[in-house]
Amino acid sequence: MKKLFFYFFFYFAILSLISGCMGVAKVAKYGYINKEGNMVINPQFDDTYSFREGLAGVKAGGKWGYINKEGTMVINPQFDDTYSFFRTYSFREGLATAKVGEKWGYINKEGTMIINPQFLVARPFSEGLAGVVPVGEKWGYINKEGTMIIRPEFYDICDFKEGLAGVQVGGKWGYINKEGNMVIKPQFDSAVPFSEGLAVVGLYQ
Repeated sequence: MKKLFFYFFFYFAILSLISGCMGVAKVAKYGYINKEGNMVINPQFDDTYSFREGLAGVKAGGKWGYINKEGTMVINPQFDDTYSFFRTYSFREGLATAKVGEKWGYINKEGTMIINPQFLVARPFSEGLAGVVPVGEKWGYINKEGTMIIRPEFYDICDFKEGLAGVQVGGKWGYINKEGNMVIKPQFDSAVPFSEGLAVVGLYQ
């Protein structure tokens, strides 16, 4: 019975190949459209991020670089990745994260490495500071010179907005200022950045 089943399967597999019915794996290529639905940058990239500050991260040949809105490659593909969170942003405040090997640093819009790759994880800059994990698992904040302004002591963080950033300590979220002082003590189960003077927080019921 098993032999009969094998021959039956083999027959239909060959028949499918001859008739062209067997599926062929397809590889997607990505481009960009405008608001009218017109393709303004042809699908040619293996992966892409959204535009920010006039540039977008694109993957070609296994490496990441940046294009402008005309589709011109202004920073040649050379990085192992260009953004480690949410797959949305490219540049922020003139700098972008860039991964070389297993470490993250920051480049400018000319593709020059401004802060050398040295971090395990790195977030984009916001209000002049960026969250990073230099070693281990804890987050701190650096300035645009790469100096650690707020030492790594938080298990999770938010970006700075309106002068404050949410940070997680001991399983609870609070908010620090740019000097690293805890101005709202950790007491919430979740927290997001401030917007127009208010921030959404969560408490488990």
